[in-house]
Amino acid sequence: MEIRIRQGYVIDGYVLEEMVGSGGFSTVYRARSIDPVPRYDTFIAVKVLHPRRLDRTQIKRFIKEMKISISLRHSNIVKVYAVRRQDWNYFGLMEFLDTDLLKAIRNKPELFNHEKVLDIIKQAGSGLDYIHRNGIVHKDMSPSNILVSYSLEKIKITDFGLARKTGFMQKDNGSGGTEGYIAPERMNGRPADVKTDIYSFGKTMEKIYSELRLAIPDGVRYVVETAVKQKPEERFYDMRELLYFLESKKTHAS
Repeated sequence: MEIRIRQGYVIDGYVLEEMVGSGGFSTVYRARSIDPVPRYDTFIAVKVLHPRRLDRTQIKRFIKEMKISISLRHSNIVKVYAVRRQDWNYFGLMEFLDTDLLKAIRNKPELFNHEKVLDIIKQAGSGLDYIHRNGIVHKDMSPSNILVSYSLEKIKITDFGLARKTGFMQKDNGSGGTEGYIAPERMNGRPADVKTDIYSFGKTMEKIYSELRLAIPDGVRYVVETAVKQKPEERFYDMRELLYFLESKKTHAS
């Protein structure tokens, strides 16, 4: 008998409430603890692999994404608590945040000013630097993969479905990733690496300012322009260098 995953379904002591996101491979629900003492938090997010994606390749990718996330512990990385299999379906149990950055910008632009934007960029950059220092390339940096609380006190990178370990040389045709954020060398078959993530991060910074119709301060503009250089060797050496320039240059609006 097929079990449908929808509101009211219970997994690991949590009942699924409203659906908060859906993509080509998975659906995300907000879930509430049914126990007085929550196993994780009172509210968590539950990511469900679409039933039509239950082939060996997608299951392997989903489990890999969850396991990579579980291994990461940083204030700017979304916590993943567990991966579960139940009723022939696969679930990722993770920290719940209100929305992604792009939706927050479009739905509540009044929350943002130059100071807030720069703080968000620095926090997301810190999370990406941590990922790289742990030998992982994200491969899909974009504003939609940065989750935020509406208070903007929590800024966290998510979605490690395409992530891989550095040093694992695999040809790349640019597939996988968000259009407009993929480094040009990936389109020519070069494997994703720290430099390709830096390019995507530069495009992310650019998108944040353009969506908010804010002028990019001179210091930030230098960082963006360097991050999105066509030639990888002309970009920042790593995220630590990028963050150094964000801190050291004039980054406020004139």
